[in-house]
Amino acid sequence: MKFLIIGSGPAGIFAAETIRRRDKESSITMVTADHHLAHSPVMLSYWMAGSHPREILFFRDPSWSERMGVNVRSGFKATSLNTFSKKLLLADGQEISYDRLLIATGSVPISLPIPGMESKGVICLRTLFDAERILEEVDHVKEVVIIGGGLIGLKLACHLKEKSLGVTVFEKEPKLAARMYDLKASRLTEEKLRGKGIRVETNVEVAEILNERGRVSGVLMKDGRIFSCQRVIEAVGVRPNTEFLIGSGIDLDGGVLVNDHMETNVPGVYAAGDVTLTIDSITSERVNNATWPAATRQGTVAGWNMAGGNRTYIHNFTMNALNLFGFWVMVAGHAYLQEYLEMDISQEEGEGCYRKIVVKSGRVIGFILIGDISGAGFLLSLMKQRREISFSSRDLLSRSLSLQRYLPPNLGYCHGIHFDRPNRKFS
Repeated sequence: MKFLIIGSGPAGIFAAETIRRRDKESSITMVTADHHLAHSPVMLSYWMAGSHPREILFFRDPSWSERMGVNVRSGFKATSLNTFSKKLLLADGQEISYDRLLIATGSVPISLPIPGMESKGVICLRTLFDAERILEEVDHVKEVVIIGGGLIGLKLACHLKEKSLGVTVFEKEPKLAARMYDLKASRLTEEKLRGKGIRVETNVEVAEILNERGRVSGVLMKDGRIFSCQRVIEAVGVRPNTEFLIGSGIDLDGGVLVNDHMETNVPGVYAAGDVTLTIDSITSERVNNATWPAATRQGTVAGWNMAGGNRTYIHNFTMNALNLFGFWVMVAGHAYLQEYLEMDISQEEGEGCYRKIVVKSGRVIGFILIGDISGAGFLLSLMKQRREISFSSRDLLSRSLSLQRYLPPNLGYCHGIHFDRPNRKFS
């Protein structure tokens, strides 16, 4: 059997390891456009802050490919895929044949059509190369503007502030982290960041990036204001990296469509990670769950099934946790909604603390925990079980604190995978 994996991120790495656990002999080839194998975008901002060594960026050591028996071809970009002949074409003209294929090409940053984007000093943060560019000539940078107030942008803002830079975050939506936060969570986070010297504005848009001699000098807002800066960082989100799959016969809808075995419409071709669209286990809608935990679970499921197993991917909903200057945040599911139809909502607010739980039809569908994330594991376990509860969300809010001490600390974080069971749809 010839296994081919496109991509060397968490989905590709976990898939390769899973294949090798089941199949000790077959060949595994990994093709990646990245020159840095198994490096974590999640850790880039921590390294940039100077608080961690460069080694923290890599979640597998240099001997990984030899130990796993994986032939890694770094620096090769896939340009097209022929699923009929089972061949992948690379940018240099080479072709690689396969018996079973995993598409784990991740995502690419969204770039806004703003005049001046070509100016030197406009960067996104997705790879180690991007991080190194942001830090270039950092001694000559005094102010940084971040376009986008999602959780990645906020974390980056904190870490750049730790380097004594002036940091401004502009978000065009009325609230930060629009697909995770509600308005109260956004306002509390804004308050905390401003208290640390970070300028945060919502409901505003950058109209133009200004430059002097081709280098960023500031931004012009749509309301006419001008802010000086020497760096502009785009953090407005990502989209699945699927361009090379056009015409391949694989079903696409903004991302690669897969079933709960992580298989595409083409037999023997699988996909995992940020490149996919999967079924949200709460709403039953197609979503692009571009998070690290989702990529590792999807890669594990895909690898197991590619090697002849029968696993299904379950518990698919968004979940994020981060630390902003010691200000802990954990969000999951669909607690960000502002319209509460047939929902039981419980909220508690205190000094630097906000806790919210949303229950619909007797089931927990989401929560926001800020400042105090106690009971997060218990709440996650209820979401994954999808079990009806007989008490109100207010009782649940107190129980999430009192019952936590009786539960194993990892209960709610167990990976969502069914082992070798008949095909089941996210149950």
